[in-house]
Amino acid sequence: MTVRPMLFNVEKTLEYDKIKEHLIKYTASQLGKARVDKLTSYDTLDAVQHQLKLCSEVKSFHQQCGGIPLDGLMDVSSQLQQASKTGAILTPEELLNIAKVAKLPSLIKKKFKRENCEELNRLRQIIESLPVFDQLVESICYCISPEGAVLDRASPDLRSIRRKLIKIRDNIHQKLEAILRSPDHEKSIQESVITSRNNRFVIPIKQDAKAFFNGVVQGQSTSGATYFMEPLSIVEMNNALHEATEAEQREIQRILLDLTDQLREELTFFELALNILAELDFLKAKALLSIDLNAVEPKLNTEGTLNLLKARHPLLVFQTRANKQKADELDNREHPTEVVPTDVYVGDEFKTLVITGPNTGGKTVVLKTVGLLSLMAQSGLHIPAAHGSELPIFHNIFADIGDDQNIEQNLSTFSSHITKISKMLNTIENDETTHTLVLLDEIGAGTDPTEGTALGIAILSWLSERNVSTIVTTHYGALKAYTHTQNKMENASMEFDWSTLRPTYRLKIGVPGSSNAIKIAEQLGLPQSILTDAENQLGHNNLAVEDLLIELQRTQQKLDAEREQLKEQTRQTEIEQNRYKQLIDTFEAEQETRQQTAEDEAFEIISTARRTVDNVVADIRREQASKASIREAFSRIENAKRQLKPEPPPEKPKKTKPIAHVNVGDKVRIIQINRFGQVTAIHKQSNTPLQVRVGTMQMQLSYDKIDKVIPKKESQHIADSVLEIQYNKASSVKEELSIHGMLVKEGIDIADKYLDDAYLAGLLSVRILHGKGMGALRSAIHKTLAANPHVIDFQYAPHNEGGEGVTVVKFKE
Repeated sequence: MTVRPMLFNVEKTLEYDKIKEHLIKYTASQLGKARVDKLTSYDTLDAVQHQLKLCSEVKSFHQQCGGIPLDGLMDVSSQLQQASKTGAILTPEELLNIAKVAKLPSLIKKKFKRENCEELNRLRQIIESLPVFDQLVESICYCISPEGAVLDRASPDLRSIRRKLIKIRDNIHQKLEAILRSPDHEKSIQESVITSRNNRFVIPIKQDAKAFFNGVVQGQSTSGATYFMEPLSIVEMNNALHEATEAEQREIQRILLDLTDQLREELTFFELALNILAELDFLKAKALLSIDLNAVEPKLNTEGTLNLLKARHPLLVFQTRANKQKADELDNREHPTEVVPTDVYVGDEFKTLVITGPNTGGKTVVLKTVGLLSLMAQSGLHIPAAHGSELPIFHNIFADIGDDQNIEQNLSTFSSHITKISKMLNTIENDETTHTLVLLDEIGAGTDPTEGTALGIAILSWLSERNVSTIVTTHYGALKAYTHTQNKMENASMEFDWSTLRPTYRLKIGVPGSSNAIKIAEQLGLPQSILTDAENQLGHNNLAVEDLLIELQRTQQKLDAEREQLKEQTRQTEIEQNRYKQLIDTFEAEQETRQQTAEDEAFEIISTARRTVDNVVADIRREQASKASIREAFSRIENAKRQLKPEPPPEKPKKTKPIAHVNVGDKVRIIQINRFGQVTAIHKQSNTPLQVRVGTMQMQLSYDKIDKVIPKKESQHIADSVLEIQYNKASSVKEELSIHGMLVKEGIDIADKYLDDAYLAGLLSVRILHGKGMGALRSAIHKTLAANPHVIDFQYAPHNEGGEGVTVVKFKE
């Protein structure tokens, strides 16, 4: 089941067809182009999610590994159809085209395996299903040269025939050259050359010598002055050459028939491969479009929540890029060169968004952006927006944008709009689908403003009652006022810069807008008398409302500017905070190093002194000194050493709360022996109620003798020794590893062991500090992480926590 984007010409209205035109540019073959032509939208969460994830995987493969090799892909469907007929023979050129396509599955599979991209599961399944045709490719390339000639090695018979042909041609040439050199024929020969007519070797003879030359006429020149004659002495040789040439052609046809038969045997698999290659071409085009647009995979939901962050109309991206290139070439900045991103939200708080603002302020672009990005996402295309953007699965998308006045059908602008809206409402009324998106540009326009406003209010009310996601644009003040009174509706406006009299193209949700016509006219120099008359015609109440809206917009702009300034100040503060933290860490590390160095030096001095005393004592002993004096000397030295390097204070045992909830079958850690055992029985009346089996030994313990309980459900398949390793690792493994400054091999060895230890310790995530540098150590670490079966994800740390110098690793739970 698919969305109906063609209903009411929505595909053309939202310029979805132009996105297809751009997508076609990224395809490698007609096969991919055909897939783009058939591109449509899906309306189930699973189908859309699968297509988006597949696009993400192909994009990742292209960025990391250089993409799917599809050079040489072409549509060989007609050749396959011809080959399906028994006795059919493909030409050498057609077989070469078959070979070019047949090479691709092996190339793709080898590259995918070489790059070790097992985490790309969806793409891997497609590539694994590709049949390979190595034997067929080998046979074709062995028999046919890249230029399309059937080679001598194609068969022993062909090699033999061609050797015979060479020999016959040589004999003929020798014979004819002898005739040309002979004095007997010197006057008869028009020109001393060997040529051919009717596939037979001949020599040119003068017209008046024809009767005297012993040979067969095979042709005559245009002027009639020359006859091309085959000497009788080489007639049999020419006959033999003709027979050998026909034998050569028969053998070539036999070889081509054999190759075509080989293809026919693989025909079913080849058609499957061609279909998969077409899909890969299509997927690669989608990935390249995503890269070119800097697009992202949106989140999906079935709750009807639409939240686009920094969304950009893709066609505007291409247009502004072309403008920028043209401006750079001509040094002319007349046209915009950057797209202003838009944030749009429609969801739980409100389902209807009414956008107001001046003409050319970007209202219609917002409508088209929302509609087009919704269609793109449901077609499996990434959208040009920021990460975190979210879209629902719409089952119907309707759009009435632009002036569809039709003279032939006698339809005015108003009639055209109402006809389309009527069809939309009838479809919504009769359809039982869940989520619908309606986009209406200038609702109620084209008729009397009072009646148009009333119709607009009624239409919005009808759509709101049916929980339809609706975004409309208008200039009618009464519509803004009505929207303000409704719980499920919200006003929005396009921001306007009064200092430059230009729109900023930023959408402000929650703030109604003004058309600003009189204010703009005043700034542009319209006479004051006309402006005053216009204000009088408009009325003071309306002017007060317009002024209030303008003031609200200015206040909102000021608040936005202050908020951005605060954000920047906060960012700078965080940078300074991190800088000072690094300085403190560096100072503490240097202080610790200096202290350790001092202690080592003092210890070395004392040790040297000790050795000196030992020597003195040896001398004293030889002189019969008392033992008391010797002990006293040693005692003084040891005291001095202890003062310089005191023993570290003993660690205080951690106090833990006694465990009271234990069940039979649970595994517990016995504090005294630091071992895990299984509870086999519980005697509640006893002072030592727990009976625990440790290995082959049974122990009776009280609750205060254990400090960790792992329920039976979690531990029944885990050996006690594994639990002991995990417990010990958990207490000794830190959540951060620093290998900054190490050589690649040394860093990888340390990181590899650390990852195993961290996983055994049960850590969910860790940080690896590798530094930025030239990137060799960082790249090696990332390859190690990609190959580690326990790692589910890894990425750079946030900018204020180390950025590209730190990798955050997440483990599988």
